[in-house]
Amino acid sequence: MEAYCTYGLRDEQEKYFQQMKSQMVADRQRNWSGEGKTGRLFMLFISLILSSWVRHIWNSTRLYDLFSSSLEILDEMRPIRLIEHSNRAKMITPFVGKQVDICEEFGFDIPEECAPAYTSKQKPKPKRGRPPKPRVERDFY
Repeated sequence: MEAYCTYGLRDEQEKYFQQMKSQMVADRQRNWSGEGKTGRLFMLFISLILSSWVRHIWNSTRLYDLFSSSLEILDEMRPIRLIEHSNRAKMITPFVGKQVDICEEFGFDIPEECAPAYTSKQKPKPKRGRPPKPRVERDFY
């Protein structure tokens, strides 16, 4: 029975090996040292854990109705950027649309400065040139 149960996991294991070969590009080991191979395998293991977690959340929540695959979830979050300027604070682009739903399902807190209701703190720039003359009724004749 133990051998039969182990054999029953074969399909699931093959699915993960196929995922590693396709999505994580681990079909070839391009390493020149033992330490490099060990590090690459460790990173592959960590990425497999994270990918499995994303897939589990996608399957078990309402994200399954919003996205056709777990990869679409990652594609939706890809445009979020951390912008750093010299001598200024760091800024993260605002979360919009389905990104907010993804954060809710994963239990992530959206930073206040990235919330959907966020408005820019930048002051509007004044228009260049001479200001217009005030309009009075006699100008409309």
